[in-house]
Amino acid sequence: MNEVKTSRPFQERFLDGFDRQLGREVQKVKPKRSHSLRKKYTTWALGAGLALGGGLSIPVTGHMHQYSKAATLAAAEATAQRIASQVAGGVQGVVNTVAESAAQAPAHIGTAMAEVPQEVAQIAEKARESFFNREVPFGSIIYNEAKKNSLPPELVAAVAHTESRFIPTARSQSGAVGLMQLVPRTGRWLGARDLKNPAENIMAGAKYLKYLSNRFGGNQEKAIAAYNAGEGNVRRFNGIPPFRETRDYVQRVRNFQRDLEQRLVGQVADPQGTAPAL
Repeated sequence: MNEVKTSRPFQERFLDGFDRQLGREVQKVKPKRSHSLRKKYTTWALGAGLALGGGLSIPVTGHMHQYSKAATLAAAEATAQRIASQVAGGVQGVVNTVAESAAQAPAHIGTAMAEVPQEVAQIAEKARESFFNREVPFGSIIYNEAKKNSLPPELVAAVAHTESRFIPTARSQSGAVGLMQLVPRTGRWLGARDLKNPAENIMAGAKYLKYLSNRFGGNQEKAIAAYNAGEGNVRRFNGIPPFRETRDYVQRVRNFQRDLEQRLVGQVADPQGTAPAL
């Protein structure tokens, strides 16, 4: 029997046609899905960073490859619910989940998926910086000084609001001055020559918060309490002292910090929305 020769097997020719059709369909929907997924990941990553109490510090290594991005986004969406449930555990939970999915995916898809949290972390941090510049009084200074001292900008802003309501000329009966309400002696110790200058005052206040945070092993509540009642009193009571003023102070700082974090995440999720002034 003579063997019938064809240019290529039918299955290969069929799959070629299927791939071309699939490619056209992917190009139609890719922009919309990419935007939606980016917004989801940005909101989750930002929320995770706030839960950790610090900035997002994952380095950016590059963009996803053009030809694998559509497949990457489709695979990433399949893990969306698992990632969302880990946001409260911080950025590392998000990274681990995506990394696990990437390890189970084909090589070209897995490589691109591994870059998703890195790219989104940068986007989320840029959104955070932009939010402070627009929405928080002296927000640019607060953001930069907080980052220099590895502190959450929301914490520094909350202390400034509770101390002075962002009034740079505020002065207390005990002689504390400016936005962060520092006494001149403490200001000089921290390198501030003019506590009426918002930049110097915030610089010194952020340094003092960092000092207290280090003294109490990173415990924010103890650091906040010590900012109000003194380091000695916090050590004496091994925690927030039983002073009504200090307990109220810590609560007001924490409430403002949480409100600021919620507004920030809301702004990322809905950038067209307008937030009320502080």
